[in-house]
Amino acid sequence: MNLKELLVEHSFPQQAIDALTASGITTLHPPQAEAIRKGVLDKKNVVMAVPTAAGKTLIAELCMLKSILQHGGKALYIAPLKALASEKYHEFKKKYEALGVKIGIATGDLDSPSKYLDRYQILIATAEKVDSILRSKAGWLINSLSVIVLDEIHFIDDESRGPTLEILTARIKQLKPDIQILALSATISNAQEIAGWLGANLTLSHWRPIPLKEGVYFNDRIMFNNDSIRLVKEEENLDLNKLTMDTLRGQGQVLVFVNSRRSAQAAARELCPSVVSILKSEEKEILNALSREIAEDHSATKVCKKLAEIIKAGCAFHHAGLTPKQRHLIEDHFKRNIIKVICSTPTLAAGVNLPARRAIIRDCKRYASGLGSVYISTAEYKQCAGRAGRPQYDDYGEAVLMAKSLSEQNTLFDRFVLAKPEPVTSKLGSEAALRIHILSSVAAGYVHDINSMFEFLNHTFLSYQRQGADLVGMVGNIFEYLHKNGFLDKSGFKYFTTPFGSITSRLYIDPMTSLVLREGLTKIHTGKSFSTYGLLHMLICCPDSELLSVGKNDYDELESLSQKLEDELIITPHDLPQLQDAYTYYATIKTMSLWSRWIDEDKEESMCDDFNVGPGDIYRHVESAGWLLYAAGMIADLLHYKKMTFELEGLRLRMRYGIKEELLELASLEGVGRIRARILFKHGYHKLSDLKSAAADHLASIKTIGKSLAASIVQQIHHPVAKRFSPKKHSFTQDEIDPAVQSPAEPASEALDVWTD
Repeated sequence: MNLKELLVEHSFPQQAIDALTASGITTLHPPQAEAIRKGVLDKKNVVMAVPTAAGKTLIAELCMLKSILQHGGKALYIAPLKALASEKYHEFKKKYEALGVKIGIATGDLDSPSKYLDRYQILIATAEKVDSILRSKAGWLINSLSVIVLDEIHFIDDESRGPTLEILTARIKQLKPDIQILALSATISNAQEIAGWLGANLTLSHWRPIPLKEGVYFNDRIMFNNDSIRLVKEEENLDLNKLTMDTLRGQGQVLVFVNSRRSAQAAARELCPSVVSILKSEEKEILNALSREIAEDHSATKVCKKLAEIIKAGCAFHHAGLTPKQRHLIEDHFKRNIIKVICSTPTLAAGVNLPARRAIIRDCKRYASGLGSVYISTAEYKQCAGRAGRPQYDDYGEAVLMAKSLSEQNTLFDRFVLAKPEPVTSKLGSEAALRIHILSSVAAGYVHDINSMFEFLNHTFLSYQRQGADLVGMVGNIFEYLHKNGFLDKSGFKYFTTPFGSITSRLYIDPMTSLVLREGLTKIHTGKSFSTYGLLHMLICCPDSELLSVGKNDYDELESLSQKLEDELIITPHDLPQLQDAYTYYATIKTMSLWSRWIDEDKEESMCDDFNVGPGDIYRHVESAGWLLYAAGMIADLLHYKKMTFELEGLRLRMRYGIKEELLELASLEGVGRIRARILFKHGYHKLSDLKSAAADHLASIKTIGKSLAASIVQQIHHPVAKRFSPKKHSFTQDEIDPAVQSPAEPASEALDVWTD
């Protein structure tokens, strides 16, 4: 099917035709042509279940552009991850802004005013962000939509993100039955079931623009699923090095998937001596510059320095312990074919588009609590395998599992290569997920009683899969729980949210988190002594807080610390039965220790070493703590605990910057952050007023400041903005939490000052 002829046939304007064909695409791939025949350009709902790189995104673009340019419609593109949303934002903006199509992105903090988003014709967002908008009764969003694209619809199967994506899809189906739905996914075994739920036509294909061979390596041979055999003749000591160099010598790139962060780092380090030998001199120069950029960062940790050293050799490791900036640099240089090999945990397979000629799945087992070492799912393997094959570079892609014996080779073939991925199933049926979404449904005015909740649940994938038969008792119990604990009021059979219930829904937190915060704040208000440690520990006891893992070597130290802090803790095992489990209790103490060392200005390097975390982990904890402190402040304000709102706001700002209280004024300056604020303090600048007489030249001479930042500081001091921190007035402002959600290219929740210091 000729693309240009198709666009003319469907009356696309010439400027749009030029933009769509500028990349050199002239003919649609078979799955794309099938989607056209299934009515995707005729307002029909379509599910596209086709392999990676088969052209799903182009079909989404055609669908959205036709609705916008010909019918004045608006499109919502829902991506499961912030990184994917950002990637699509840049891609669409570059291609379509010249057509007058306004592209927006919304992935920031969840309690932000969002009416301004209505100005965009294509809005790219995460499911969580859209869900939060709908919780604020923002009917304008749904009313204006003509098309919704659900990218990676198989994420409904994800334990954490799945329930929100499913609820959101069901809500949109209920509120606007005539909206066009386009759902995109890699090949899944029950795509027909998802299409049935969405009332959609199905485009199902295994066709790939780059053919994929799947195989298992053992004893210097790869046995492929097309009955071919490849002999690996590399003179290397390690099998992983043999497989990697076998690809690199043919001008390919390699992704290596392993089961842990430590393995990713170790594998990348072991590959360095082999990979560096094939680098060109100009590639080494670029890699050395990248290495210096990472190593010379003011907040560089040992993990960063290890990464910097490995990158010199054309290798990298990639996992959630890295900062967003570091991950972006690795991905960018891999796309440019400067970095040749990335060793990663499987999270990369679900992230941004990073194809390689060969995807090596070295580890197909992972440790699971209570189960030991277990095989990963077939679906996870298929996600990793799908990364093999670089469009425009490769004629084929190879996904290779590594076996340690002939018996294991046969097992891996049967379990992964020849098997179909597991069916996607709803994860909405848990009490925790339903509790959150029942409250939000009542708060937003979509549901008023138990019967209307069941009517809504009939729109969900859970109901379509007939898993909801046993929900009657659970839903009734959840309504009773929310009523008993002050989230809902009741009049006859109808339920209404209380102010406490409304703010819980708007803050996008688990109702159990609100209960922990309310109980802790009330104890303080009625006379319970507390400390900063106690406040932090209270937040960490909330279900929405991520806990650090505890090892056997941690117990003695944590036992000693817990005894020292016993009188300062606000939430105890008596208040929260979960804390009666020793492991959970010590995990809260360990996490509290990490948070407290951050606000006491401990060096990131020592924190990473002592807690066995990466800088990216600290970043996530800082973000989580900041939001929970904001939530606690809002609840304290609701309960009229005015004194506590001041305390919590000061602590929130300290957490944001990672500083002691004395640096709050200095750290509020744009571009300063925790390290430079401390340096300025040591030079005698303790408050903003101390900087009024400072000359730009003098500030520029201070280590880490420099001319441009010095000029900026002088400008900020003499032309202050309203948001500047004042120690006399603490207040919870939505601008602080979410400064306009964007500079759309950089979500606020991914751009805290602590990472730019």
